[in-house]
Amino acid sequence: MEFRIDTEDQDDDGEALLSLYRWLYGDDALERTTEVELREAPPEEGAMGGAWDVVNVVLTHATALANLALALAAWRRNHPSAPPLNAHANGTTVTVHTDDPEAVRRLLEALHTPDSGTEG
Repeated sequence: MEFRIDTEDQDDDGEALLSLYRWLYGDDALERTTEVELREAPPEEGAMGGAWDVVNVVLTHATALANLALALAAWRRNHPSAPPLNAHANGTTVTVHTDDPEAVRRLLEALHTPDSGTEG
């Protein structure tokens, strides 16, 4: 499964996403089960490309979802002033405001079945 993760507040020149990328890339539990890349999102019509816009996460198997949830929750806990994270997959977006690993896991699982989006 592939996720795109961005932040609601892009006014920090991509610093939050760079921090998240480094956090996920350095997580030992994700190392064998997850591919993590920092990318520029495709610019919207009329906009110029800019700083890093998206952390792209590819899970190589379903058990990696729990490790990703733990890593995202730990990052949120260690970066309480960071903007909320948006995770996108299958045409659905969920917004992560919490550092509760179980809540983050449930939000990410919601991305398996498209709907109008979820917040938590």
